[in-house]
Amino acid sequence: MIRPEYNLTDPFIYRVPTVDYITCGRVLQTGRLTLTKPCLDGWNLPIFAQNPEDGVKLCSQSLAHYLYRFPKVFPNYRFPDSFFEDLKNIDLTCPQLALVCFVAFLLTIGRHYFVKQFVLPLMPLLGVPILHRHKFPECIWKFLYYLVTWSFSLYVHIFSGRYRTFQDPLSVWESWHEGYPPRVYWDIHFIYVTQAAFYVHSIYATLYMDIWRKDSTLMCIHHFIALALIGLSYGSGHVLEGAFVVFLHDNTDMMLELTKLSVYLKKRENGEYYPWLNVLGNVSFVSFAIMWFVFRLYWYPLKLLYMTVYGGVYLGPQDSPFYAYLGIMLMVLLFMNIYWFNFIVRMVIRVCQTGEEPEDNREFDTVAVSGIPKEKLSELARVGKLAAATKEIKKKGD
Repeated sequence: MIRPEYNLTDPFIYRVPTVDYITCGRVLQTGRLTLTKPCLDGWNLPIFAQNPEDGVKLCSQSLAHYLYRFPKVFPNYRFPDSFFEDLKNIDLTCPQLALVCFVAFLLTIGRHYFVKQFVLPLMPLLGVPILHRHKFPECIWKFLYYLVTWSFSLYVHIFSGRYRTFQDPLSVWESWHEGYPPRVYWDIHFIYVTQAAFYVHSIYATLYMDIWRKDSTLMCIHHFIALALIGLSYGSGHVLEGAFVVFLHDNTDMMLELTKLSVYLKKRENGEYYPWLNVLGNVSFVSFAIMWFVFRLYWYPLKLLYMTVYGGVYLGPQDSPFYAYLGIMLMVLLFMNIYWFNFIVRMVIRVCQTGEEPEDNREFDTVAVSGIPKEKLSELARVGKLAAATKEIKKKGD
């Protein structure tokens, strides 16, 4: 391993809890500090003249430095031969891969029996409308999964006291200067195994168990990227960064499923209406939109990309074999989050303009996509023709 060029105490390093788009990067232009203020653990951190472009410069100049350094560190690198050669040395064992596949199998079988033994008998008792009964099992399964996994991630990153990835993102590189990766405990390994298994399960579920949506193909791509991120980051010792990606993403999925559950249950098949579920649905929907922006579009670039794209170049091992690939996949994930935020904004606009309840406008059997009134959709569901109508709408969309 070639040790990092800098350490956390070096005045060249811009170290803050959350980098911003306004006051960072000027040191890279001027090469000197203009003013300092006390911050994390007493470190003196630079304050720079305000410039809207500074946030972009912080990462773009670190990437430029990485590209400048690359031929010196890897003089004989040839793609794809060198990539596959590096894969041979990755720190992943057959028992670990077998464990992931076994847990993915358990999740798939567990979901099947959970739906069959509990959810399907529960739906008539709850009076779930026929229109929503084909979506309810997937929704409640995902809500329970994300509730458990994100609650655990919240404990690990915020309350356990073992890691400071959220409060001090660059701290993940602290031990690399001494020549070894940061110490991680069983909790990070547990997150990695369960997340890898869930994405293996999700690829199968998207193709064969879940209802088909307009972005289902993109979801499969997302799952493959997530698996690649998990595998490459685990095999190269960057597990804290990977676990932090999970922390920034699972909460919004949880709120989305809670919003759907509230919508599905607020008006029952017999006509009974539950106002508190309507309030819960609206609050969950607003929380979902806010949390998506804060976690995936604000903290993701300003904590996670700052930690990896900026910190990884200057504070990580110079010869990390998969740094470029991991960085590219993290950027692709950001663009996917921006793409999906487009659906959220459109949903918010439609709800504000029409006063209708939130509905997933990625789904073909919705008013927003089909153009069919909800009463007609309910009638199609009642006579068992909703699936055929959905397929016809999908064909027209294609």
